Amino acid sequence: MSDKKKKTGLGLAIWLLAILIIFILFLVNKDVILTNLKSTSFFEQTIGTTPDFVKNHVPKEQPQEEELNEITIQIAEPKVEQKKEEIKQPEISKTEEKSKTQNEQKETSITEKTETEKTEVTKSPEKPKQEEKKTVTYTELQLCFLQIDTDGSINRKMIKRSVPKNMSPLTTAINLLLQGPDTTKPEERNCISLIPQGTKLMSARVDNGIAYLSFSEDFEFNTLGAEGYMGQLMQIVYTASNFSTVKSVQFLVEGEKKDYLGSEGQWIGSPLSKNSFAY
Repeated sequence: MSDKKKKTGLGLAIWLLAILIIFILFLVNKDVILTNLKSTSFFEQTIGTTPDFVKNHVPKEQPQEEELNEITIQIAEPKVEQKKEEIKQPEISKTEEKSKTQNEQKETSITEKTETEKTEVTKSPEKPKQEEKKTVTYTELQLCFLQIDTDGSINRKMIKRSVPKNMSPLTTAINLLLQGPDTTKPEERNCISLIPQGTKLMSARVDNGIAYLSFSEDFEFNTLGAEGYMGQLMQIVYTASNFSTVKSVQFLVEGEKKDYLGSEGQWIGSPLSKNSFAY
């Protein structure tokens, strides 16, 4: 008897559990079950009438769909952001236009500078032309050469040379005299110089009317003897004395003062003037 009671109790428990599960499923899926029963007219076919709770039942699906639709319609924030971004774009373009205008202004300034530089470059070659137009002043120097007549006598001949003016005309005149006569000029073709070849002027200065002229050691050797020494001294004295500041000449050899010149013993221990020569 106890076994039967246990079996009947277990069976009742199983039935109750099944009924509970069915009830829970019914509660969970109530809306679906009622709508299906309403649409299929289950109660009308079996009982003949549909209960009021089935007729008046309204499923909760529709409000859920409406809420979802309302939510989807309200989503419009990204569009506003896009509009904001579109509004910002013209500002960027304005800055780009400003930069472009600045660059254009810079390019125009650069082109203007290059054009001004070109004009300055084109104008610059005109300056040398103006410098070339500078007038060069000339001065006239007199050089004393010698000329031999048909009877063999030696005479002085003063030759004029026009040279550019400088700060040391005495030095210029003596150096031209040491070079000898210019035979390309008609007035100098028959002229000679008795100054030994290779003679160089070492220094020249004027003090109290005396020209101190220092020559190289070649000045001491003349192959023509006494007349040669007299002739070379006379040429230098007459050339130097044509300057108003020079009255006489003191001869020096390598910067040293000597009493006599050469083996013939020509006196040079004191300043010589034009009066020192007979002819």
